[in-house]
Amino acid sequence: MIDCDRSALISDCGTYRYRLDRLTIAHDVTGKTAAFIMVNPSTADAVVDDPTIRKVEGFVIRNGAGRFVVGNLFAFRATDIKALRTAAYPVGPENDRHLEQIMRDADLHIVAWGPLAKLPPHLRDRWREVVAIADQVGCRLMCLTAAQDGHPRHPLMLSYSTPLVAWSIPGGAHAQG
Repeated sequence: MIDCDRSALISDCGTYRYRLDRLTIAHDVTGKTAAFIMVNPSTADAVVDDPTIRKVEGFVIRNGAGRFVVGNLFAFRATDIKALRTAAYPVGPENDRHLEQIMRDADLHIVAWGPLAKLPPHLRDRWREVVAIADQVGCRLMCLTAAQDGHPRHPLMLSYSTPLVAWSIPGGAHAQG
């Protein structure tokens, strides 16, 4: 785990963000760390928070953690998810290694990538690889409710009253192992 109040691990070329770490205002009260695994990073970095990161912080505090770390199915940085469609390598060359470490660093593991329909068809199975990493680490995956397709909802438009619940792999789908 990176030991500072705010950090981001971004590739030298600036194309990929592999992790983002934050201490919350509750960090003196609890030593717990929450991991949020979402779809792809936007503009947040070591200094700047974007709307999603601000929303995640609120959920983290309400769920008893003092620190959070964010990883994504795809490390490719884009403000519009449609950019994943044409990205040469949207996952990022080091993403799986960092996702594994993020999961090892956390006490609470929250998946929040949203419904798969928003992804280009050729990228819709990526979640299986990430769930396989979580299985190897021994994570119990949680979510802030599931979308109609059974995938974990993204936090940005959810109410802070949304409960954290265990996430189940949708409808007979299996993670790759």
